[in-house]
Amino acid sequence: MGKKRQKANIISETPRQDAFDAAWAKYRPLVPPEELPALEESLKEPLLQAFRLNPLKTDPSRLDGMSSRYGWELEPVIFCPEARRVRSAQTLPSMTNEHRMGYFYIQDSASMMPGMLYDAERLNNSPLILDLAASPGGKTTHLIGRSMDRGLVVANDSGPSRIPALKAVLKTWGSVNHAVTQFPGESYGDWFPNTFDLILLDAPCSMQSLVSLDSHPMRPITEREEKALAQRQTALLESALKALRPGGQIVYSTCTLSPDEDEAVVDSVLRTFRGKVRVCDAAERLPWPAPGLTSAYGNEYDASLKGAVRLWPHRYETAGFFACLLEKTDFFAEESADKRAEVPYRAWEKSSFSPAKPAEITELSAWLEDQFGLRLSDIFSDCGSVIQKRGTEYWMLPERYLETFQNLPSKSIGMRIAMQSSGGLIPDNDWISRFSVRISGNRLVVENDDMSGWLHGSDIRTETTGMPKGTIVIIEDQNGIFLGCGRVSGDRIRNFNK
Repeated sequence: MGKKRQKANIISETPRQDAFDAAWAKYRPLVPPEELPALEESLKEPLLQAFRLNPLKTDPSRLDGMSSRYGWELEPVIFCPEARRVRSAQTLPSMTNEHRMGYFYIQDSASMMPGMLYDAERLNNSPLILDLAASPGGKTTHLIGRSMDRGLVVANDSGPSRIPALKAVLKTWGSVNHAVTQFPGESYGDWFPNTFDLILLDAPCSMQSLVSLDSHPMRPITEREEKALAQRQTALLESALKALRPGGQIVYSTCTLSPDEDEAVVDSVLRTFRGKVRVCDAAERLPWPAPGLTSAYGNEYDASLKGAVRLWPHRYETAGFFACLLEKTDFFAEESADKRAEVPYRAWEKSSFSPAKPAEITELSAWLEDQFGLRLSDIFSDCGSVIQKRGTEYWMLPERYLETFQNLPSKSIGMRIAMQSSGGLIPDNDWISRFSVRISGNRLVVENDDMSGWLHGSDIRTETTGMPKGTIVIIEDQNGIFLGCGRVSGDRIRNFNK
């Protein structure tokens, strides 16, 4: 198969062309004159697809093997060490088992910038994180990956239709210490003032990036719509800052190059919370400058906004993007009494979860060690989680959530470990996928002829495993990629992923 160059859908259809023309006329005067030729050239080139490795499941040592198998020519994403751009490929990254099983996340490299701005030591210290507008979840997975799934990520999105995608992404990624909520982001600051260590606000925006992606297509936008977006972005950022504890960090980002939605929004909150919020200079986090604007269209912004990140497409070969790292330096005046607004309440008992009994935990632990050689106590110690039951299911839940947000209604929380059936315990595929690197026994390599059927829920017929009936088997491909679990039953392995 010949090589395929990976590219984004750069302006082609008439509506996108119209959107580009309008955006180009608007933003061209803001580009430093010495950079304009480079920007014009960059817009003629296809945008390379990129992906970011999942440190919960794999590491960079696998990249050489993947490149050889799939005919990839890779290059680093210079500001994100765990990411690569795909310059050419014989097999698309999206068509690999590694992608299906969450070993990496396909993402425009510009969208990797927000997760890289936080101080590493804060992410390494089991932080309490809020992602205020999380769906579809790519940046959420970056926060989970950089914190190694320790602490807690509250992934919130106000759109009901956006919650299923967010839940699916976090499940595939293998996250345990998260909770998905569905509330207006504007409310979190009043509900939970001075609570979170780190907050991400990747705000809804006009998507005027000068590069039209399938995930973020450019479209014509009116001045009225842009003004309404800026008002909502400001309200969301004010809420996020209220929810942030003093000394905590927040990243505000958009996939638009509109100063009204970028620097102007940050400037507004700097004025509102004068002296108690500061822009952290991102220059030390970047290989070369990508400064924000301090003025646009006759408007002057706080001089510290030079320290924000404005990714004109030529600067790092990305779609247009904006990100700014902020630190809350003090309590806000109205928060001094820490008076919280009434928070949505659902008694934990109504969630159907209840603490597992000691005898049940002992039984589950013995079963996991017998079948997989997994020590549940070690896993829980690493993750800071607890075991609870829901009906016949055993779940691994984040302890931080139960301590701080137990009665806050959530759409999903934690990860299921296993469920009891008439034939015994059945492990959850996503939980085993997360911890499969710790499993040494009961593994079976599936032949290519059987792999497609297995991935679609079919059983595998076999009489040669040498394993007793009832044994739980880890199925993997010839490259050691986890594909799911099954149980030996006569002449076949029953697929749990039906």
